[in-house]
Amino acid sequence: MMSYEQWLSSILAVAKETASREFQQEAWLSGQPSTSSPTEIYNQLFDDYTFDLFYETYSKDFSAEQGNAWKEFKNQLESYGNKYDEFPNERIVFDDPDWQLVREAAARFVAAFEQKHPTASAAS
Repeated sequence: MMSYEQWLSSILAVAKETASREFQQEAWLSGQPSTSSPTEIYNQLFDDYTFDLFYETYSKDFSAEQGNAWKEFKNQLESYGNKYDEFPNERIVFDDPDWQLVREAAARFVAAFEQKHPTASAAS
């Protein structure tokens, strides 16, 4: 298992990509091959970096702001994902006002977790 810092760093990296319209424009719309996509963001968080397991393991140490930001980001991302059977192409997602809500939630998530890292009480 990754250490707390490695795990959070991996999650934050994906959240930063989710929050960044500029990153998405470059990665999704430039015509260059990219490993980033809306589906990849979702898969990285929930499959690769086990977003929910991190929350279950460490949330007792989160500040109120971090807990709220975590829940809001997760809810916005899941809500967006539930809008479609599968994520549509990158152009549709990029221009969708509902995806902007996901970006904004991701930005608040990043701000909350970069501002103050809680002390992890679970074994690293």
